[in-house]
Amino acid sequence: MSTRPPMPSLALAAVVTASVASSQWASMLLWMPNPHSHMVWFPGAVLLSALLLQPRRRWWACLVGTALGEAAAFGVLGVPPLAVTRAMLGSLLLTPAVAVGLDALRSRLRSPLEDFRLLTAFVVLAGLALPMLSAGWIAWSIRGTVLAPYLSDWPNVTLAQSLGNLMLVPAVVWTALRRRRAVPVDASGVSVAVGAALLVLLCVLWTWRVPMDRLQPMLMVAPVPFLIWAMVSFRAVGASLAMLAVGLLAMHFSAAGIGPFIRDDLATTTVAVQLWTVALTVALLYMTVVVEQRATRTQALQHAHRRLQTMTVQLMRAQEDERARIARDLHDGINQSIASIAIRMSIERQHAEGSTRALLSDLQTAVTDVSEDVRRLSHELHPSLLRYTGLPDALRALCDAQAGAAQVRARIEDLPELPLDVATALYRIAQEALQNAHKHASATVIDVRLERFDGGVRLEIEDNGVGFRDDPSTHVDGLGLLSMRERAREIGGELQLRAGGSGGTRVTVVVPPARR
Repeated sequence: MSTRPPMPSLALAAVVTASVASSQWASMLLWMPNPHSHMVWFPGAVLLSALLLQPRRRWWACLVGTALGEAAAFGVLGVPPLAVTRAMLGSLLLTPAVAVGLDALRSRLRSPLEDFRLLTAFVVLAGLALPMLSAGWIAWSIRGTVLAPYLSDWPNVTLAQSLGNLMLVPAVVWTALRRRRAVPVDASGVSVAVGAALLVLLCVLWTWRVPMDRLQPMLMVAPVPFLIWAMVSFRAVGASLAMLAVGLLAMHFSAAGIGPFIRDDLATTTVAVQLWTVALTVALLYMTVVVEQRATRTQALQHAHRRLQTMTVQLMRAQEDERARIARDLHDGINQSIASIAIRMSIERQHAEGSTRALLSDLQTAVTDVSEDVRRLSHELHPSLLRYTGLPDALRALCDAQAGAAQVRARIEDLPELPLDVATALYRIAQEALQNAHKHASATVIDVRLERFDGGVRLEIEDNGVGFRDDPSTHVDGLGLLSMRERAREIGGELQLRAGGSGGTRVTVVVPPARR
């Protein structure tokens, strides 16, 4: 949300006044030569947009600004302010009612940009009910006034207001909402160039002086590539602005007597343009909702994935800290106590005789074995060699300590000192890979290689076990493999899992130079 202070009410009224007057003049520029044919009417859409974007306590400023803007626009033409006020009264009363309904529905929805209920309500209320009622009021209120020849055609005025609401309100509201909750869009130079080329091509096709009877179906759908580009690249904002541009182009060319919508008379041409634009706009709005749903859900999934990765890293760090604490307690506490017991037994054994001496000797051997197991467990939990002598020596000790039927062959280069987090992650990956080769792959030979690679470090563990039973790319990671991938990602490396040369499995981790 923006932290900038809101615009003062009088300034807001002034902005609305200027916007309404400008939109009224823009609407007049798109009138057909026949005074009874209106292409589009934007002032009502400007008012509805302002009401949807402002708190209700400031709606009075929007209403005052709209009345002043309409009076100013028609005043230049010499229309009495009283006649303009009477004609606008219905819109000034009905538009806030529609805004209240849309605002109430939007407040109950978490994501108004991608909700079909809100869009349907907008199409029904702002695209159908409001234009029909407002045009009916205008047709009744202007009887006997100078506006009667221009605004008495109820169907034409209804379509003009509906078109203005459907094209302008989404463009304004969605643009304002994007500033509050930005979702990344494809605004690359190539994408913009493609859109500009499609728009130029559309203008060329619509102004091309060729017989329209055969090419008319193609020219009717000519804007579709441009609209799809805008929807895919810029989603709701792009689609609404692109539809506004296409609608204005269709109206401008039709008013000039060119394009695929030209009919026998101006009134029929106007209706053809309006109906085509309304249908295309509504269809595009619903398609845009689908695109927004996909974009928002994708962003939510990416955000959840990033949070999960962060939590996973924190969990692994906490796990390492806890392992270090337990290993320290085992080595400095329990193992020292066991060593003291062994010493006491050795002393007692020297003074004992016969069977007692033999029993104490056996007990001392058992206690020594327990002490060795505790030492080994402490080393597996948190190897001290990793901290004091570095990763190469720790890996050599890990390979030498592997017990079982498998032969572990280590080719480990001496490397410059690595950061502790990098060394720890590589050690844990090697530890997990060796365990998997022993327990799950039934390997008899395991090769462990640590070497420099393109200025970085590469760790590779390959076995001759059972390997993959299917394509490794379709292999579903277990908890151990997921842990290995997360450890590699944490240090900025990349873990690859593929079939080995001898039919087993090869695990490769490459750490770039930046983390060495």
